[in-house]
Amino acid sequence: MEISREVKLLIDKYNFKASKRLGQNFLVSSSALNFIVEALTPSKDKSYIEVGPGFAFLTKSVAQFSRHIYAIELDKRFEPFYNENPIQNVTFILGDALSIDFNQFDATEIYGNIPYYITSDLIIKVAKSKLKRAVFLVQDEFAKRLISNVSTKEYGSITVFTKFFFEVSFLKRFPPSFFIPRPDVYSSLIELKRIREFNPVYEDFLQFVHRAFTQRRKKLLTTLKASYNFDFSKVFSEIGLTENARAEDVSVDEFFTIYMAFAKQNTKS
Repeated sequence: MEISREVKLLIDKYNFKASKRLGQNFLVSSSALNFIVEALTPSKDKSYIEVGPGFAFLTKSVAQFSRHIYAIELDKRFEPFYNENPIQNVTFILGDALSIDFNQFDATEIYGNIPYYITSDLIIKVAKSKLKRAVFLVQDEFAKRLISNVSTKEYGSITVFTKFFFEVSFLKRFPPSFFIPRPDVYSSLIELKRIREFNPVYEDFLQFVHRAFTQRRKKLLTTLKASYNFDFSKVFSEIGLTENARAEDVSVDEFFTIYMAFAKQNTKS
């Protein structure tokens, strides 16, 4: 039976209506599910966290190749479905993925079809965890922000912060017809491979980058000088940035160099 038909039958059986507030769009394309599983390359010696399992079609596909899956679902309306359809090596957890400590699980990777409204917060949470890799299906617009280059309109604070911790790769784009209900936009599959472990000192770097982009059309020097008592002109000159540079013109490494110069001076004082 086609997945789209199965989903419609389950929606009828459980009298379920997709929540716009929760950004629910169920993936119903077999080819897309197979592609995601292949991209994830699950292994019997690894455990995974899944965010938003829904009716667990992707969960079942990944579970057969995995040691264990911790599937976190915010919508408590799925509880009867999970109780009636258990999967041997899957623990269904009803709760908010943004509030649950990922480090309590023996998982090393995370995946899921992610609602737009939690994507930034979820990526930051993953960066702060011990997880080594993420494969997320996100809105195409958001994927473009993550993979964007300097001096583009998509480049922003979430780009800098994500690339600081991860190697970001675009994997595939999926049309709205692959989902029920049908969204208004395309979705894209992205992969995040960790390149730097989180350290609490990076919390201040996150705030620094976020503040730098609060007025992205202004010169970065102007924005920084308004927020910090430090002469940034010297470090700009040292790394080859002009005084006219805006936040979107500064690479990840350059941002960190600027921040470290400020942090070291701040520590001395």
